[in-house]
Amino acid sequence: MLVVWEPILPSDWRPPGGAALKRLPDARVQQFWDPNHVVAGVLNEIVRQKPPQPEPDCCIGKGFYWDEAILYSSGARWNEVPGSVFWNGPVYHIVPNLEKSLAELAKPASPHTE
Repeated sequence: MLVVWEPILPSDWRPPGGAALKRLPDARVQQFWDPNHVVAGVLNEIVRQKPPQPEPDCCIGKGFYWDEAILYSSGARWNEVPGSVFWNGPVYHIVPNLEKSLAELAKPASPHTE
């Protein structure tokens, strides 16, 4: 999981401290501070390119998408703009739907019968 923190709210004038970072204690989580909205700018470009994916329906601040969860399949390749299987927010509202999408991705492929 990649977590990107960026300045959107007036209180976001510096990188998150230990209390915020501890919200996601899993060792697989990589968190970083993006003060120049580089990642959010790329997300704006992805939405403009309209790959086949769910459209986020909320959470734009200062012209950038924020407070959202985006899920890509394990086979996503970044040499092209991959389509996500889930993209929405705010995070605290969408956890059940995100968990449902994760469960769908985790299901084994059904065998083909001929």
